[in-house]
Amino acid sequence: MRAQDPEADRQTLDQNSRESATLDPTGVAAVPSRETEFIGPYHLLHKLGEGGMGQVWLAEQACPVRRQVALKVILGGRFSKDALERFHLERQALAMMDHPAIAKVFDAGATVDGQPYFVMEYVPGEPVTDYCDRRRLTITQRLDLFVNVCEAVQHAHQKAIMHRDLKPSNILVVETDGRPTPRIIDFGVAKSVSQESFEGPMLTGIGRMVGTPGYISPEQADPAVVNVDTRTDVYSLGVVLYELLSGYLPFDPKQWQGENFWDAIRQLKEEDPPRPSTKVASDTHGSTPAAGSRQTAAPHLVSLLRGDLDWITAKALEKDRERRYGTPSELTSDAFSLTNPS
Repeated sequence: MRAQDPEADRQTLDQNSRESATLDPTGVAAVPSRETEFIGPYHLLHKLGEGGMGQVWLAEQACPVRRQVALKVILGGRFSKDALERFHLERQALAMMDHPAIAKVFDAGATVDGQPYFVMEYVPGEPVTDYCDRRRLTITQRLDLFVNVCEAVQHAHQKAIMHRDLKPSNILVVETDGRPTPRIIDFGVAKSVSQESFEGPMLTGIGRMVGTPGYISPEQADPAVVNVDTRTDVYSLGVVLYELLSGYLPFDPKQWQGENFWDAIRQLKEEDPPRPSTKVASDTHGSTPAAGSRQTAAPHLVSLLRGDLDWITAKALEKDRERRYGTPSELTSDAFSLTNPS
């Protein structure tokens, strides 16, 4: 569920309100009205977030089962052909997948005004990095969780779907029977590996950068590159792994603020980020709390990361995708071997 855009988010529903909201033609919440508190059979509770083309609402379903769901509705003012196609393809991509670590689609339809919506599993979790830090998971426990994430991304790739926006806020963690379970959400900028996977062609975003600075691969960040493949998700997984291990990003996107766009692209394409152990060792102040959230001290954390974990992370973050891990499964295999030595 994406963060809300203050400029577009003119009004939201109060979570405890007994009233409801309609969606006006601009796609924002209108004056609540008891007569229109439902979209289809789903009772809107409050808005969870908003992205470039849709709003996500926490809603309640009464029958055939009572449960809370996440309902995504396209913004009324974004009824362009491209927006409609991407919205439908996100729904279709999710419907194609069946993995416990990927949010599921339950239903789809349209409002009385013709606004498409789909209903998916509501994931009341927190970003994977926040969860790991709050629970002070060890490096081994973080790797176990990361392996589950990689397996889910591999499943998506086997269904010919690239996520293209993997980051902690799209990898939520919930606890099931006391065990942490990841859920990957938000396939809003997903892309088909093979157009034959769908009835129509998947939007590619050629000439436009999609993704999140700090997590995006060099080839995906470059508008001149048109043949982005599944290894872009491997790079993003590498960034998430780097952050899980060290508490830092390989490249801090704050350094790009105010810079020329192409300078940022050049850095991604030409510079190697420091190894995780080097990053921790170089920050004498910030590394202490980072190590503490991993149940260790900074010098020991540097020692844990130096060697295999540095090497695995660097291989996932190779600028040249030909030298990068080819699949999430390859990355999983190396990470799993560290948590389960023979």
